[in-house]
Amino acid sequence: MGHLGKKEDILRALQERLDKNPVGTPPHEALFGVLEILFTEKEAYVGSRFPLLPSPFEVIEKAVAPIKGDELIAILKSMSEKGLIIDHERDGESYFALSMVMIGFFEFTFMRTSEALPMKKLAELMHEYR
Repeated sequence: MGHLGKKEDILRALQERLDKNPVGTPPHEALFGVLEILFTEKEAYVGSRFPLLPSPFEVIEKAVAPIKGDELIAILKSMSEKGLIIDHERDGESYFALSMVMIGFFEFTFMRTSEALPMKKLAELMHEYR
């Protein structure tokens, strides 16, 4: 994963990308803790490169090169299951959008019942960030 770089740098790039949403995400230690829990290194890389508007797979694939094909499909599926991205179909084509932090992946993540994530720690960090 040499093309991805250090996880801290990737998380900073992800925070900067999330901050471009209408409801921004200023840097904060608690936010980085939440991002580190929710995103794997590859998911954070993909999220940091997401276009601002909902986009088809081919556009996402170009933005996140060299990750492509089945590997990218698996990453997007994992991100969708955790509420980190929204996917929807329009005119027979799938579109993907990075969830915003507030009224976005916090709520989508907490609506799911999964033991895969440390929900108590996430709730503490979210409370500290808000």
